Amino acid sequence: MARMFTPEQLREIAEPLADRALRALTAGDTVQLKALMADMAHAHAGVETLGLHVTARLLGEWRQDFGDDTARAMLDEIAERMMASFAQDWLQGRDELAIRDLIAVFKHQSGQLVPADETDNTVVLDLAPCGSGGRFLVDGTAERSPGWYGRWDDGVSSLCQACKACQRAVNRAVGAPVFVTEISTRVAGRCTIRLGKTAARGRRLFEGAAFFAATQTRIAQAQQLVARRNLRVAELLRDQHLDWRPWHDFQVALLAHLFGASRKAGGTPYLEAKLESAYNSTFRLFYPVFQRLDDETHLRYLATTHHYHMMRFVLSEEDDRFVFRLDPCGSGGRLYRGEIWRGMFRYGDGPTAQLVPEAQPITFGRRDFPVYCSHCAAHNRDQHRHDVLYFVNDGHAQHRPGAPCLQFTYKKGVAAAAVDPAIWRQVGLP
Repeated sequence: MARMFTPEQLREIAEPLADRALRALTAGDTVQLKALMADMAHAHAGVETLGLHVTARLLGEWRQDFGDDTARAMLDEIAERMMASFAQDWLQGRDELAIRDLIAVFKHQSGQLVPADETDNTVVLDLAPCGSGGRFLVDGTAERSPGWYGRWDDGVSSLCQACKACQRAVNRAVGAPVFVTEISTRVAGRCTIRLGKTAARGRRLFEGAAFFAATQTRIAQAQQLVARRNLRVAELLRDQHLDWRPWHDFQVALLAHLFGASRKAGGTPYLEAKLESAYNSTFRLFYPVFQRLDDETHLRYLATTHHYHMMRFVLSEEDDRFVFRLDPCGSGGRLYRGEIWRGMFRYGDGPTAQLVPEAQPITFGRRDFPVYCSHCAAHNRDQHRHDVLYFVNDGHAQHRPGAPCLQFTYKKGVAAAAVDPAIWRQVGLP
């Protein structure tokens, strides 16, 4: 196949939306600026949606496999580790930091976070609707697929179970109900969050418009200013894809712990089964879309998505494929390097954050393999099966925490049989 792009064109394709928006701002092109900001406001949606579906499906299967009580206990073990830094903030007089960081998590969900009230003791916010568990109640997914997404014996749906476990973990550690949500029984998807003050009791954390501003993402603030013809938004736009890191990393850390807990509960064969039934089943929803995209549209989509997946990468082209050198991958690579926000996941820290010791198809045939990255091996196998080669990974590239990962997107017309057989041998395929 012929090369499609010059090096300059590849650099343009790989450029973050934020950089393009800054250039439009400098040029005074407000039409282009507004269009780019609209894209930036939703550019994380693909990564977010994939993570939420996989999490809900995996938890729904835990419930079916182990029962409600055991599945909740497994979640509690995970939540205790994930929320440890938040609990320490409350215990050590940094409750304001904990409250602001939890707001940062919730405000980046694809829902709506509304400041409701602040008293001497509590900060109250409404999710109207919640952009994670609430979305599956609003769009009817929980009713259509109750085995994966539906309510458990306590009336709480699969994805919301994870949020409730995080609340229990913080409140147990602090010894007080400082993190509480109330799921509406009248309005689908609506939830009220109450964050309790300790050291900050009796003091206002948000004065006047600051409460509303705290619930707004940087891109939302920039859009509001530009709508009022105020173009002093450069700092809000710069590296905007990094702004949603709290919610991104929360999802990634939770999934990593879920994979580790699955292996702890049923061994590597059970983890492999869950990656097939919960992870690959979700990714297959995207296959028809990617098959309809031409190479350039697909490449631009992946480049943008990689930025919002917290990746640092260099894009290059070969005769039959495009190569992303991820240094690091924004999920598995940063987990391996211990770079996740608030240390919510670190390999070797707890029973659900361990390397997989044995060589298996879902470890790319490697020993002592990062458990989170097993989903890439499972996904390679699924792409081979369905002949959809849009996110194929070289599982031997990231051989240590500091090494980059290599991801290949094959051009239209390239079949799985034409790919270097060494890629398929890594995941146990002939």
